[in-house]
Amino acid sequence: DLSTAIVTLVSATGCYASDQEPFPTEDPGDVSYRVIGGATETSALRIAHHHYDHTEADADPNIVFPLDTLRELVGDGVIAGVNDKHFSYGFTTRLRELYETTFPEIADLVERSKTKLVLLTAGCPETCHRSIGNMAREIEARGVPTLIITASPAATESVRPPRAMTFEGSDIGRIVGRAGDRAFHKRVIRAALEMFTHDTPPGRVVTKNITLSS
Repeated sequence: DLSTAIVTLVSATGCYASDQEPFPTEDPGDVSYRVIGGATETSALRIAHHHYDHTEADADPNIVFPLDTLRELVGDGVIAGVNDKHFSYGFTTRLRELYETTFPEIADLVERSKTKLVLLTAGCPETCHRSIGNMAREIEARGVPTLIITASPAATESVRPPRAMTFEGSDIGRIVGRAGDRAFHKRVIRAALEMFTHDTPPGRVVTKNITLSS
């Protein structure tokens, strides 16, 4: 029952709050993460990531980190609430450390919260989209259902995610649609959430038919 669900965002898009330290923007990156409060204004979000074009997301972070969209769906009665903590990390090629230290820490925090469902997004088309699949698996191992909204289906499928979806028109740097298209963002997130209500094929990316706004 989605109306009783508390939802958490976990993202590999390099989002951070303006009062937090930016992620490094040179290789190999680092394995740190940022905790973003559930009440954070998205106007206070910034992006530090050097492996995808986030120009449009700089103007509207919701297209890669849809926190406002989730809050609107709370107001619509679709979900019960958003968690008081959400999680973001940036680009890194230090994948072993990321998987062995960062991911278990984030999964522990998710597990100990009131979270019932987790939505995940990613930045760059290869490394980030593969790593977020492994992040989803770590969280699922704690018994919390996850779903990735992907703009790079091949990379996502390569790590056999528990659940994943895309739609025609999804693109790197605009995971849930174009900047400012609030109605469309809600359709995307609602379609993602509804995937939790029925059986979905594990290890595959489901393409949803979501009509683009004119």
